[in-house]
Amino acid sequence: MSENLTHRLAEHVREHGWNERTAFLAEDGAWTFAEVFAGAARVAGGYRSAGLRPGDRVLLALPDSIELVWCLLGAWQAGVVAVPVNVQMSQEDLTRDVATAEPALAVADPETAGWLDTAGLVPVTRAGTLAAGEPDTRFADGGDAPALAVFTSGTTGAPKLCFYLHRNFDGWRGPLAEAAPGTVGFSVSRMYFLGGLGFSLFTTFETGQAVVLSRPRATPAAAIDLMRRHEVTALFAQPSFLARLLLEPGHAEVLGRLRQVMCAGEVLSARLREKLVPIFGGRLLNLYGATEIGGIAAGRPAEYDAPSAVGPAFEGRPIRIVDADGNDVPAGTQGELHIRVPFATRGVARGGLGPDQLIDTWWPTGDLAMIDEDGIVHAHGRLDDVEVIGGQNVVPGEVERLLESHPRVLEAAVSAARRAAGDTSLRAYVVATPGNGTEPDDALGAELIDLVRSRLSWYKVPHDVVWLDALPRNGNGKILRRQLRASGDQFV
Repeated sequence: MSENLTHRLAEHVREHGWNERTAFLAEDGAWTFAEVFAGAARVAGGYRSAGLRPGDRVLLALPDSIELVWCLLGAWQAGVVAVPVNVQMSQEDLTRDVATAEPALAVADPETAGWLDTAGLVPVTRAGTLAAGEPDTRFADGGDAPALAVFTSGTTGAPKLCFYLHRNFDGWRGPLAEAAPGTVGFSVSRMYFLGGLGFSLFTTFETGQAVVLSRPRATPAAAIDLMRRHEVTALFAQPSFLARLLLEPGHAEVLGRLRQVMCAGEVLSARLREKLVPIFGGRLLNLYGATEIGGIAAGRPAEYDAPSAVGPAFEGRPIRIVDADGNDVPAGTQGELHIRVPFATRGVARGGLGPDQLIDTWWPTGDLAMIDEDGIVHAHGRLDDVEVIGGQNVVPGEVERLLESHPRVLEAAVSAARRAAGDTSLRAYVVATPGNGTEPDDALGAELIDLVRSRLSWYKVPHDVVWLDALPRNGNGKILRRQLRASGDQFV
């Protein structure tokens, strides 16, 4: 089989007889697999006509759309490295990503990133321009050549570029427990995010499912409408988005039709788990992974009593928990999760530095976790999320789960706040459950503090509560704790 990624996907589809099946659905049409590959071939010719050579990077400032699919597959066919980016970012953040990627060309959507035309940061074209010519049926070499570069989430610092090679996608499976021809999927996670790309694109070509593409980022209300109209049977979303879906009118009918719901991108909270498991049962799949290494563990929350339980590690990926000195710890003990992976792609600060990969290595995830005696991974958050209060380590997730057990709390986060006297204590940032008829106030804040005081040690008790309309999150749904900490650095 060809070492070129696009050729390999096309051959897989042809061998299974899916060419005339619908692959993608959108407001402006539907496309078969054959039509998708034809569009990719035209775009591949467009890249070559624009002077791009194998190894050059193309920045794809496009929303989830058939044009983005063509531009991804066409880039791989031409040997060009595709760099999809979040077009909902601010101009400042997108300017930063352009500088980091160092692309030879950008493909921009006029409705979302048309300002790149006159910004002078990089030569810019349109997907329609690339696809206007004749198809180019040649396939560049693949194998060890880079195919894709995706940005890390940036929750702990400036986003970096993680490169994937053509061969890294051999036998891509992803969360395929229920996907097959006849499945209609929809991903709230966008294709600039590795999880969203995996579900919307790779899972589609691997299984023959059809996927719904939404150019605008879907609100919960829009997602309910979209899933109803297209009769979606498989959903991929962040846990926080699922929480908001449950507040939408008509959600029961739409969610009841789903055969599988996959959540990823952030920790599934105990409070949300209690709501989702009775609704979905074994149809709910919790996925845990990282941009640098792919999947770590997956499981069905309905099968575990402990809210922190994710599931067993992916097949062929040994795991262990180590202490601060790097020593293995017994089952049931918290520490840093390390996983043995076939490859790890380390993020680089500039696209011109190219791929930086480790092969067959133990990878420190930076996550605080535990493995129980049954081999189930329990996720407790990031090690760099740990706060030090009164000389004691505080894992925010423990406090947050307790706060979220209160019926008037939708979601919560805690971080350290520096006080006027110079000391540091915890502050809770809380989003109240809507529809209670009363606004959150000091009395409710005191009630939440008393709840924590009654259950946890003194140094884990928040000193105060700040009410928010929503927790700050990045495009992948992860809480931006840097923003919370920055606000907590103000003297109060």
